[in-house]
Amino acid sequence: MPMFYFTRLTLIQKMIISFVVSGFFLLAALIYSVASMNSMHRIQEEIARNDLTAATVTISLHEILLAQERSVGKYQILHQQEFRDQYERNSAKFLDGLALLEQVSREPAVAALVTEYARYADLVKKQFADQNVGLAVMRTAVDRMEKTFVRLRTDQQYSLECKLKASDEKASRTIAISIGLAIGGVSIAFVIAFLMIYSFATSIGKLQRATHRIADGDFDHEPGILPGDEIGALAQDFSRMAVRLKQLEQISLDASPLTRLPGNIAIERTLSRRLREKVPFAMCYIDLDNFKSYNDRYGYIKASELIKEAGQLIYEAVHTVHDPEAFVGHIGGDDFVVIITSDKAEAACRAIINDFDAMIPSYYSDEDRSTGAINGIDRYGVPRLFPLVSMSIAALDCHPGDYATAAEIATAAAEAKDHVKKTPGSNFIIIREAGCYET
Repeated sequence: MPMFYFTRLTLIQKMIISFVVSGFFLLAALIYSVASMNSMHRIQEEIARNDLTAATVTISLHEILLAQERSVGKYQILHQQEFRDQYERNSAKFLDGLALLEQVSREPAVAALVTEYARYADLVKKQFADQNVGLAVMRTAVDRMEKTFVRLRTDQQYSLECKLKASDEKASRTIAISIGLAIGGVSIAFVIAFLMIYSFATSIGKLQRATHRIADGDFDHEPGILPGDEIGALAQDFSRMAVRLKQLEQISLDASPLTRLPGNIAIERTLSRRLREKVPFAMCYIDLDNFKSYNDRYGYIKASELIKEAGQLIYEAVHTVHDPEAFVGHIGGDDFVVIITSDKAEAACRAIINDFDAMIPSYYSDEDRSTGAINGIDRYGVPRLFPLVSMSIAALDCHPGDYATAAEIATAAAEAKDHVKKTPGSNFIIIREAGCYET
């Protein structure tokens, strides 16, 4: 009966009913999507305002703690007031950062960090008062704070992942329900509502893809949604969040604070990816020889400058061989890694060593440079003459099936590096297969 009455309606009446029904469904879909997008927008604002700030402050606090620990250690040895003053300044900075962290983070580990730092500060005061606290006690206090920092960063990362997951789930629900309501209207007035539904669904689809891409770590992805409405504003929020996440990832998760080169996590991921791709590549393990003697003679500041310059030199030398997939990483200290295609490994090793040998004399005094060596104490406490710092490179040629894991490659490269370090001066070896060395 209702269908009978509908067929008797005039075209204008049918169009009006179609517009009304279509408008009802579209209005319902719009209201729901806007409400959901506002909710997601608040989540992103909370991440930008609290989570990212908390993570950045946590990194800064850890660096300040390391600086305080160095000042205390120097004071214990030299008993100079300047190191105590350094500690006091860093302690004030730490307390300010800790107060900010308490404002923006609700993680339980923050309270634990406050407690552990109070305990550490009390031990340092006793040290400054010439009370015999004991190295083991101080080490235990520092270790407890390190563990608290690890737990805090883990909690922050988990909280951030949960919020991103909640935002993604809300976006998915918004898409499903909004499209369902829109389809109800389109089924009655498809021709009339087609353009609006198409535009709406396209924007939502782009936003969904952007959410997935950002969640997968593609922080450079642009949703391609024009600004001007709530979806555009949300897309801009996603883009700003991606930039902040990329910066945080580069600073916090892996990069060396000295050389700004990727660290162990990125090295392992790159090796594992190359193994999964089953394509030949070379893993070059780079080590500086006689670096300890240089550090003992010229001090940690000059030594740090040398490490930083060596990292930049390696990076630039590798890129002269024109391998777009080449990777340069900093394991730590004076150890570096280069992952490159097999056919370019030898050229990269020669370029690195040539540039390093040309640079290293400038880091010595005229006297040491003319002598070609410096006096120092070896690791066994025996005085001897050390040559200028040189570079040893062990290049491991990796073919599909040779190695199962990144750990196996690292172990083999370390053994090869010990072999090449026996030769004086800067040298490299290329291991085409196990036990076969080419210098």
